[in-house]
Amino acid sequence: MTQGDYNNPLNDHSTFSFDCHPGISCFTDCCNDIEMTLYPYDIILLKNRLNIDSEAFLAQFTSIEFDEGCWFPHLTLKMSDKDACPFLTQKGCSVYEDRPFACRAYPLARSVSRACSQDAQQSKYYLVRHDYCRGHDASRQWRLSEWIDHGGMKVFNDMNAQWISIDTILKSYPFESTGMNMKFFRLLFSAVYNLDNFRLLIDDCILPEMNISNELIETAYKCDIHLMAVGFAFIHYCLTGKTPEKD
Repeated sequence: MTQGDYNNPLNDHSTFSFDCHPGISCFTDCCNDIEMTLYPYDIILLKNRLNIDSEAFLAQFTSIEFDEGCWFPHLTLKMSDKDACPFLTQKGCSVYEDRPFACRAYPLARSVSRACSQDAQQSKYYLVRHDYCRGHDASRQWRLSEWIDHGGMKVFNDMNAQWISIDTILKSYPFESTGMNMKFFRLLFSAVYNLDNFRLLIDDCILPEMNISNELIETAYKCDIHLMAVGFAFIHYCLTGKTPEKD
């Protein structure tokens, strides 16, 4: 059973007890039978860690999910035949340095208020407990800022803020009434998740009126992080007819 105190968000005066290491009896239990959303930045890190392109990563390691009432999907990590994380080994996580945001945040859950402007997004953290987890019994104490630093979460928060801005637009877009065709849908999907495919399409997709700098486009041919920014700017223009505001 999962329990979260969602009425009492943490602040930096809050403390919580937690530790996770091979000496704890439940070590890696949290890596089994999970449903984990993968964000675009998660996919960049994982596919580069595995040295495969994004299309191969999506085919092998992800499942496409649609929330009720939403026309654009999110991706979840596909479990192995043993219903475990595909990156789990007897020694622990094989991609630990590049593990997804959800793994870094645990035992915290992060909620973010939706807004197209990153400056308008507000986040809260909550402590989550699973009955099997003995990490909460540890004596080590943490403050919120310490856990964020420990997990290297700040860069993920910054990257995910960009995605939340675009996802907010995607969720509000009247897909059915516009008659959007599947070719365009696949193009938007590539701009979010299949960046190696989107990189091949940049020359045909990016128009001068999108106001995306040539410097950013040139860098995007070599850097996935900048390519993600180009993809998001492309989606923003396609669905709103406007260039993104600078935060």
